[in-house]
Amino acid sequence: MSASIKATLASLCIVVLACRSSGDTNAGIDSLNARLVQAYQSHDPQAYAALFTDSAVFEWPAFNTVRGRAELAAMARSNWASLSDMDLRLTVATRRLAANYATEFGAFEQSWSDGSDSSGARMTEFGRYVAVLLRQSDGTWLMDRFFGFEDSLRRGPGHHAH
Repeated sequence: MSASIKATLASLCIVVLACRSSGDTNAGIDSLNARLVQAYQSHDPQAYAALFTDSAVFEWPAFNTVRGRAELAAMARSNWASLSDMDLRLTVATRRLAANYATEFGAFEQSWSDGSDSSGARMTEFGRYVAVLLRQSDGTWLMDRFFGFEDSLRRGPGHHAH
């Protein structure tokens, strides 16, 4: 086999491995996002906090910065206490992937019914986020840093936003 054919085959193998690795990475991060949505919809502060690293930082202009899983669980428990029928949608705009970390940029839409509001109206918040994700030793992904902000908040009729 000629040197040029060997070089071409080696290059092709590298490209195939890189594509497979990228696909595995995206699937792992998509799984993390799906678990985030599930924790939100099921009102589960512990499951929510478990999706972050021990040293995670959550930043949102309307809240004090939250650090670590215990504070994340407490924040979710407090913020979700009066809310029902919660839903969350994430739209990933782009991801930047590296071997053991990724940065994700996107938009979110979260909606809920406020238990203190007798009208049954739903609130829907739209916003943007950036998240830094870390690959764990078992290959799974956890969120290490989250920064989000609200674009707008809308009041809608009293129905589920699905």
